[in-house]
Amino acid sequence: MENFKFESKVVGFKLSGDKPSVKTNENVIPTDVKLPKDAPARMKTLIAEGKKWYLTVVLSEDSKTPFAMFCQTNNTEDMVQTSDAMMRLESLAYKKGILPEHIDQTIDKISKDPNVTKLTRMISLNLRHGVLPLSIVTELNKMEDIFVGSFLFQVKKFLGQYIDDGEEVEGETCSDCGSSKLVFESGCMSCLDCGGSKCS
Repeated sequence: MENFKFESKVVGFKLSGDKPSVKTNENVIPTDVKLPKDAPARMKTLIAEGKKWYLTVVLSEDSKTPFAMFCQTNNTEDMVQTSDAMMRLESLAYKKGILPEHIDQTIDKISKDPNVTKLTRMISLNLRHGVLPLSIVTELNKMEDIFVGSFLFQVKKFLGQYIDDGEEVEGETCSDCGSSKLVFESGCMSCLDCGGSKCS
């Protein structure tokens, strides 16, 4: 009789309640990706300092991670940080290998849109092509002094729900002590050496 050997490997394990599930491997699709005709969605109202943003998040069928987002609001985002965020999101798309034609097409389409729409469309571009919320939040966390009452801060915090607590931050150092031992906690970067935290 032949001997059989079974091998298995635990890829992930989680004992949490309502926190969305998180993909651990980034699989970026460089070519065009269309929104599905039918997909699960989540609606969320973001509130800060009397402002409201009504966010609709389209979820990927298999992974339950965000695939696209749309926002309705009467509030305008006229801050200089919006331009910085847009450049960072554009740069992230190029760095991840999304074809320039798709990035340029999105930028052309949103050129006259309100800043809130510009931000959600650029985030959606990255998400749609497979860039993980972890990468997007990491990029936006590099910005200095994001105003807590801004849509940018609130949407970054929202995306942080899709990052597991304890996930390592790559390529960053603590601004307080210089340590590279950073992890995500509730969407913020926390230093394991000095306890410093950066959410904005």
